[in-house]
Amino acid sequence: MTDARLRLDGVTALIVDGDKHAVGLMQQMLRGLGLESTTVVETGDRARNILKTTSFDLCLIEAELEDMNAADLVSEIRHMPPPAKHMPIIVVTSYAHMRNITRARDAGAHLVVKKPVSPKVLFDRIDWAASDSRPFVEASKYAGPDRRFKFAGPPDGVGRRDNDLSPEVGDATEPNMSQAEIDALIKPTRVMTE
Repeated sequence: MTDARLRLDGVTALIVDGDKHAVGLMQQMLRGLGLESTTVVETGDRARNILKTTSFDLCLIEAELEDMNAADLVSEIRHMPPPAKHMPIIVVTSYAHMRNITRARDAGAHLVVKKPVSPKVLFDRIDWAASDSRPFVEASKYAGPDRRFKFAGPPDGVGRRDNDLSPEVGDATEPNMSQAEIDALIKPTRVMTE
């Protein structure tokens, strides 16, 4: 990885994982990407406490912590005051069962990454989470990045968020095109080539 864009100089990360071996590997990969400043805590309780006084640019959480599930910690972080609530959160797991992925996503995690993870995959996921343009959603039962990756309109025509477009088209603001005008737009034309 010689591309200068693959550097995370100046980025701070919180790693929440009780497995010292896994933490060592993660820190080594992050250092290789230029991320030197990592803080490691073993439990969700310690993560909560440090996030009350220290801000981080990124949080990597092991899915199964000693004292709680990562989804529970993610949900708590998403209800903390800024900047903690808005930081990119990636859940790392050895058990990428759909229910675990869904639970982490529904708690507000940006991504779930399966172990073992390569440095390239780790960087790509960090880059994607940090540059994610999805709006941050705060609702009664969810806070985190909008879970929709593309806007396909409200489901069943019923909007759930303030920025959902109305399913109603409304009245025309200009006169309708004549059939001849429509035909002229879609009529195939011959193009002469040399």
